[in-house]
Amino acid sequence: MLEVLKEIGNATVWAFWTPVVVWTGLAGVAVLVLRRARGLHPTAGYRLRQAVLLALPVSILAAPWLPAVWGPVIWTPAVSTTAVLTPTSAAPALGSLPSMLPAGLAPSIVPSQSGAVEAASLSAPGVDIVAILLGSATVAFVLLAVARLATVTADLRQLRRLRRMAPPVSDPAPRRMLCELAGQIGLRRPVALLEGPPGGAPLTFGAWRPVVLVPRVLLDSPGSLRTVLAHELIHIRRADYLWALLDSLTAAAFAFHPLVWLLRRSIERGRETSCDAEVLARGFARPKPYAELLAHTHTPSQFPIPAVAASLSAPSLKLKERLETMKNFAHRRLTSRQRVGIVLGAGLVCVVIAVAAACAIRTEEEPSAMLEPSHSLEALSELEIEQHQALSELEIEQHQATVERSHQSQGRYFTITRGSGSSRYIYRATEEDVLEVLARLDLEMEYLRQQMNETEDGLREIDSMEGELMSKGEEYFRNNPAEVIALRREKDHLRDRLELLKTMRTERMRESETVKLEYETQKRMPGGLPSIAGPIGGPVF
Repeated sequence: MLEVLKEIGNATVWAFWTPVVVWTGLAGVAVLVLRRARGLHPTAGYRLRQAVLLALPVSILAAPWLPAVWGPVIWTPAVSTTAVLTPTSAAPALGSLPSMLPAGLAPSIVPSQSGAVEAASLSAPGVDIVAILLGSATVAFVLLAVARLATVTADLRQLRRLRRMAPPVSDPAPRRMLCELAGQIGLRRPVALLEGPPGGAPLTFGAWRPVVLVPRVLLDSPGSLRTVLAHELIHIRRADYLWALLDSLTAAAFAFHPLVWLLRRSIERGRETSCDAEVLARGFARPKPYAELLAHTHTPSQFPIPAVAASLSAPSLKLKERLETMKNFAHRRLTSRQRVGIVLGAGLVCVVIAVAAACAIRTEEEPSAMLEPSHSLEALSELEIEQHQALSELEIEQHQATVERSHQSQGRYFTITRGSGSSRYIYRATEEDVLEVLARLDLEMEYLRQQMNETEDGLREIDSMEGELMSKGEEYFRNNPAEVIALRREKDHLRDRLELLKTMRTERMRESETVKLEYETQKRMPGGLPSIAGPIGGPVF
């Protein structure tokens, strides 16, 4: 189970969570700016908030199709069985190596199952814990989204039942009024006028066959009916039902995100206040009678209003807020140019936020024929320093005692020089220790030779792949820049690694020859070394 959660966490960290985090930062800034823009027209605020909300799903859907701009480049590594040099703390992992190697005198050789992380953190428990937590959160949020989508489905079924049960208005006067207002508003689609349940609120729903539901009490009042019909027809002309449905689906899919719900509630308020402003600006009602109508329809309804329906009495909208909007924007009618500007501005905001969130990720799948490096250059270079600092104080004392016992029993010991530069040191060793050091150096040189051969094979394969890409022409390079960049980056990486491996093998060869020279020289001296000179560049053990 934990493995499944870890896989889910690794799969969603860049494809889902990174866009969500980036969107949260950008959307939070946008919400604060819109909240401070007091003089912004309700229609502009409504559309801009919608654009910010819809940028979240758009960013996740568009991420696989957009190139990385400022995010990290992550490779999905293939499984590699190459060996990785680690400090002696990894000695318990030795399973297939000969037991003759002395513990604590040189690095160990352990198998590696992944080449995408550094050697020092191949089995870091924190990485797995984070992945498991992300996987658990993803599963929990998916279940929550399924539950919220079930609620949206229930709302749609409720509207379908309401449409099926509501009788059409038989009085010709309200129907003539509906047709007249539809012509003035510019609505060409036929709209069905149905009688809503007693005690209900006026509302509209339906994408291709829109419906206006009006309770009987409003049908008997021509003045109020005209205002209500104008309000609902404006909703239909703006396709607010479809936008509300899209907002509901987005809020359901990201039900875990509090900013999504905050935006959705502000969008619902903006939808109604912008419609109020347009009703008054077009002269369908006067402010005072319209305010009285709103006060009448804001009484609690006996029938809950589905979230996807557009209603004159939106439950999340305070009457005081609507009256303030009416007071400020009752006589500010938007021109055609301003409407186009609002639409273009909202579209631009949506695209900018979505692209910024989507381009923050990039999961470059490694080409199948390309060899994955078994460790990073940084880890390899650090091992040159760490391999001479891996002995603990206890190990040093134990080794010193062993050498002293051997010297007392045999009257013979050797001095061995290890390392180079600032890491150079001399220590006392028995003949068995010297032979073990030489055997370890031989193993390390053989391992480095194998790594050099594998790296050279990888470079040859990349050269072959580059030849195939060159044969496809310049147009392929322009259409697939990420593949070309990844190939060149990998080639540079392998070249650097090959040079480092050559340097390390040369140092091992030099050290091996030095140990052999000292060993053979001291072996030919009668009785070994009676005393030890002071340290050269390091301690004498």
